[in-house]
Amino acid sequence: MAPSSTQRIEPPIGAGELAEATARVSPDQMKEAAQLPAVSVEAVAVTAGATLREAAPWLRRLGQWLLSLLALYAAGWLLWSAAPALTPFVIGLVLAYLLMPIVDRLAQRMPRWLAILLVYIGGIGLLAGAIGFIIPPAVDQVQQLFASIPDADRLLKMWNNLVQEYRALVPDSLQQPIEQGIRSALQTAQTNLAVYLQGVGAFIFNQVLNVLNTLTFLIGFLIIPIWLFYVLNDHAQAAVLVDRLLPPRARPDFWNIWGLADEVFSDYIRGQLLLGLAVGTMVGLGLLLLRLLGFDVRYILLLAIIAGITELIPIIGPIIGAIPGVLIGFFGGEGGLQAGLAVLVVYIVVQQLENNLLVPRIIGESVGVHPAILTVILIAMGQVFGLLGVVLAAPLTAIARDLFVYVYQRLDGLSPAAARRAISAAGPAKQAAATPG
Repeated sequence: MAPSSTQRIEPPIGAGELAEATARVSPDQMKEAAQLPAVSVEAVAVTAGATLREAAPWLRRLGQWLLSLLALYAAGWLLWSAAPALTPFVIGLVLAYLLMPIVDRLAQRMPRWLAILLVYIGGIGLLAGAIGFIIPPAVDQVQQLFASIPDADRLLKMWNNLVQEYRALVPDSLQQPIEQGIRSALQTAQTNLAVYLQGVGAFIFNQVLNVLNTLTFLIGFLIIPIWLFYVLNDHAQAAVLVDRLLPPRARPDFWNIWGLADEVFSDYIRGQLLLGLAVGTMVGLGLLLLRLLGFDVRYILLLAIIAGITELIPIIGPIIGAIPGVLIGFFGGEGGLQAGLAVLVVYIVVQQLENNLLVPRIIGESVGVHPAILTVILIAMGQVFGLLGVVLAAPLTAIARDLFVYVYQRLDGLSPAAARRAISAAGPAKQAAATPG
């Protein structure tokens, strides 16, 4: 066996050289070299934040969007859960839309708080006048209407008299198609009336029960004047606060979208209330004219109020408001067929004046949705959201349309100001598209 050879490991530096190099270093130099540099927590955080912004900007943007969506979801959930108790504040917002232009105009000549107080005094005066001159006669007419509801024998007699007048006045050649159409309409109404009335009755009962059983609802009505005062007085400061909370890049888009919704809602609410007042006045004057001409027309004030209130429901509201008047015209007095037809003519004339004169001038381009499309949306919104969906179908549809156009223009590369101008420029086209014929 061959003897094993041992390998010798030589150090990289000799012992003498190491000692000599160590001797040349002073103790102060060794102490200074041993000290580590101090690193603060703030410097590490700043460095990490800068690295995160440079390495993954989309992650920071995603966090901002998630935080904003979470805040919107929480606010929406809270508002939806407390919806019955917030009804007074919804009424307060409607009043704010109505009173804000008046307050702004008066605030140009006096302090804003004084302008609000003057508007409050005027509103209280109008309310007192309504309570003193309108509500008592309307209540009396309601009582008279319920007291005059005939029994079964009287209804049968009235129906026989109406049929005799119909047979005597209408030619035989026209009676058959008219009777066939009436039978078809009665069958359809009989099929759908029970379900519709059941749904309406259940909705009204539930809403009234929720309102009466909610203490916060009553408290809300008590604080509406104070809350409305702050809304009217401090809306500019609230806008500044919201603007500060928004990211700078999101401010133009947010205020453009807010302006679109605010413009549609304010114009629509004011327009619908003015239309209701105008239609109620015209119906009242028309029925009063019939009475002066010798027709037996009763409950004029009550029918005018019903026509004005139902005008708030788009498309089908005037039809709903005309039904009680026509029925009372046919069956509520001694005029019979002639009085009923005269009342029907009044409602038709008012409807034509509204569609051709009032709606284009009062509502203008605030909605701009064709009646055929709006009718379908009314049915869908009523099916899903009930009576509130029917009332809000028109403005929500207009807002959804403008919002879609705005987002589409922004995604197409337009600036926020250019996208907003594009929607404003499309106003006449929307109004023309909304006018049938």
